[in-house]
Amino acid sequence: MYFYEIYLRGVKGIFTWHAIEKIAIGARVEVSLRNRKKIGLVVNISEKKPAFKTQSILEVLDEVFIVEKYLEIAREVGEDAFCSFEKVLSLMVPEKFFLKHSPAKRDLFYKIQVGEFNLTGEKQKQAVEILKQHKSELSAEVLRKKISSSTIKTLIKKGVLTEKFGKFSLPNYQEKIVRKKNFELTSLQKSVLKSIQKSVKPSLLFGVTGSGKTEIYKALAQEQLEGEGGQTVFLLPEIALTPQLIAEFKNVFGERIAVWHSNLSEGEKIQEFARITSGEAQILIGARSAILVPLKNPKLIILDEEHEWTYKNEFAPRFWTHDIAESIAQKFHSKLLFGSATPRIESFEKCKEGCWSLVEMGKRVFETQLPKIEIIDLVQERKKGNHSPISEKLDVEIRRILKEKKQAVIFLNKRGFSGSTMCKECGHAFECPNCSVNMKVHRKVGSRGRDGMAKFICHFCGHLEKFPEICPKCSTKSFEFRGWGTQKMEEVLKEVYPKVRILRADADTITKRYDFENCIQKFYHHEADILLGTQMIAKGLDFEKVELVGIILADVGLNLPDFRAEERVFQLLTQVSGRAGRRENRGKILIQTYNREEKLFEFVKNHDTKGFVDWQNDIRKKTNMPPFTNLAKITFSDIKKETAFFNAKKFFTLCQKECDLDTQVTFAPAFFPRMYGKYHFHVFVKMNDLGNLRDFLQKRALDISGKIDLKPTSLL
Repeated sequence: MYFYEIYLRGVKGIFTWHAIEKIAIGARVEVSLRNRKKIGLVVNISEKKPAFKTQSILEVLDEVFIVEKYLEIAREVGEDAFCSFEKVLSLMVPEKFFLKHSPAKRDLFYKIQVGEFNLTGEKQKQAVEILKQHKSELSAEVLRKKISSSTIKTLIKKGVLTEKFGKFSLPNYQEKIVRKKNFELTSLQKSVLKSIQKSVKPSLLFGVTGSGKTEIYKALAQEQLEGEGGQTVFLLPEIALTPQLIAEFKNVFGERIAVWHSNLSEGEKIQEFARITSGEAQILIGARSAILVPLKNPKLIILDEEHEWTYKNEFAPRFWTHDIAESIAQKFHSKLLFGSATPRIESFEKCKEGCWSLVEMGKRVFETQLPKIEIIDLVQERKKGNHSPISEKLDVEIRRILKEKKQAVIFLNKRGFSGSTMCKECGHAFECPNCSVNMKVHRKVGSRGRDGMAKFICHFCGHLEKFPEICPKCSTKSFEFRGWGTQKMEEVLKEVYPKVRILRADADTITKRYDFENCIQKFYHHEADILLGTQMIAKGLDFEKVELVGIILADVGLNLPDFRAEERVFQLLTQVSGRAGRRENRGKILIQTYNREEKLFEFVKNHDTKGFVDWQNDIRKKTNMPPFTNLAKITFSDIKKETAFFNAKKFFTLCQKECDLDTQVTFAPAFFPRMYGKYHFHVFVKMNDLGNLRDFLQKRALDISGKIDLKPTSLL
């Protein structure tokens, strides 16, 4: 007799059933709970009879539904993220697999049997004639276009037709991005590929924008398919980048690709899950959540744009994708590759410590020089009387681009019409009622003037308000709009360049599933001269005719009280600069700023990533910040400010009493003290050893009423 711990979706806790036969850990089974049949997952096995009475497992549905090593990973993620094992499992498997025996659809084929049959009616005879023309099976999709379902059912009952199920059906989604031709590897790429292949450690591919990292990725995936036949996981930091990559990979690998991200429908996720876990699909391309999809045999894991902070899950379980990727690589002896033009400082440090191998590509594929970068001082522009978001230099370059029939990318990491609104008479500012931040003005599409100021939106909690006709404090009608958003920028561009064709890509215009793909496809076909957008256009996109990038305001996020502020701005500016001059002609980048003397801009201008990293490392060593220590952020929140403060202060005091010389504890209100209708206070705990920090927090988990974030992305 064997006793099995079984996870059930939607049931709190793990319960035990028994069976006479041995069932593999990771099997999907059917059991009875409170006289109702439930589908569950075997997560543990024991021969020791428990002290309580158990029921028998009713049926084994899938002997190997999830590879056992992925259950080990789920436990590790739960422990590291201070989250339940069950919560992690709920993210690994689509819910329908715990509600239906066979939720995934398979391709269906019909075959005609040999013999004489009593056929009645012309439709039955017509169906048989169609089938006789095909020596093998005919797919259900083709036959149903010619014959009704009722006729097919009748022929099956009479024994004329037999059904045969094939592979799991492909989802219905179709990427709309133009597929680009594949290129032969350059000598530099071949050298880099060999270095990655030889390395027994995880590799960091540090390649400048346009150096052809994607071709390296495809070559490694091809090697896996031709060699061991293992599966490849290819991760991207956000959904917007997946269509272009899927198109490129489909050129080479066709239907062997599966896709995974939050924009897939439930039905699509079910099909892709079945294809990848069964091994029918051999390459999984997806966003962060794809790292938790339990593959059958992962042998290659790639994280592209590895510097992106979206690889951190900001909700429970709060995991870093990098950490899970390393765990999978260790358990399955997989090759692990991180790629970026601007790797994280932590990643460079791992290479310096000898944990990872550093591989570099310092040249672009088409041998064009890296773009020329010029820093524009907006303070001087204002002194000259130019209060437009377009500097004199940027105006000259935009006109040149339009005249030469080239394209430009205009980047502004602020959406909406203006940054803030104020009454000119009394100074009243329009703050969100739920958050301690100013709301942003958004116009209706196509509207002009103040009457077009449709609404205020809080970019944090999403609160909406109609734009007032008069000031709610002094009843005047005089408003001042400060700062620029992408809506206002589009308006300015159309006024200054009346004939310009503009595409805008931000959270206001990209609202439906295929909006971004359609936008990028139009720009690729030169149906627009300027692509204006926020950070969704800053990385991963490749346009042949883009020779100018204008960064309207490079200061966004620069002065935040966070130790990663400069790193994020440097990465963003370098990435968006890489969109220009990727083919024949050298690109030009104009970066506008009010802080011309900031040291950061010199590193950006000189394409000096290593110099920037050395500068930041010196600062972080002096201030004892990651990667030279380990940090946890514990956030205490409540609708009452006093309660949130009391809970945070209580835990802070407890930590101070118990911490040793290796531990630093600080306490502060959040940068935005009130968000989503609650007040927030942070307690920060720093230790040199990550394991000690994790143990310290786990022992005090009962004293913590707040959210624990180990290795947070920011201090805010």
